[in-house]
Amino acid sequence: MNGTFEYEKGDKRSLPDFNTFFRHGASYPSYSSAVWYLTQLRRWGMINEYKPDNWYLETAKKVYRPDIYLAAAKELVAEGKAKAEDFPADTGIKPSQNFFIDKIPFDANKPNDYLAKFPIGLKGKQTVSGGKVVD
Repeated sequence: MNGTFEYEKGDKRSLPDFNTFFRHGASYPSYSSAVWYLTQLRRWGMINEYKPDNWYLETAKKVYRPDIYLAAAKELVAEGKAKAEDFPADTGIKPSQNFFIDKIPFDANKPNDYLAKFPIGLKGKQTVSGGKVVD
């Protein structure tokens, strides 16, 4: 956990960022991340019915609390136990991103657009036409 790993006897390597606990926003409870997780639950059928785009963010806000995280971060900085630059500056939605393994652009404001780009998953009702859910 300290950044030095021994892969086999005598093969020690320094990997300081292998385990990142808070730097680079690693543990920050981002609404964008929560929305992405929810899209994966929908994609793989664990959320088995269509949800409008706003449902994803509303649900994320019920669970993720960046305000509490940032308050704790400020206390750590005030006590000299952490640096302010180690923590994110805002609690908003991240801009559209495409660095995920699937390379499909993800915009947390438009989760259904993201979901529509997958050829698998979403078995059952999934599209909206004229305000109605259709097969």
